[in-house]
Amino acid sequence: MKTPAAPRPSGKGRPPKLLTLQEASAEFGPPYTSLRDLVIEGVLPRVHLGSSSRIWVRRQDLERLIEGSER
Repeated sequence: MKTPAAPRPSGKGRPPKLLTLQEASAEFGPPYTSLRDLVIEGVLPRVHLGSSSRIWVRRQDLERLIEGSER
């Protein structure tokens, strides 16, 4: 089992706009598999970068999803 990656710095002390699912899991708490399922179901939008198969999500989309579920 891989150790989750630490969040990457994004210059000027700001958090990165894009996160891998592993980074999102480490920072926000939901398991990687739950986040992956949300992407597959279309609930959490995926960002495609070139021909990479890595799944990226926008921090803003994840924060909105979490805020919406707290109501």
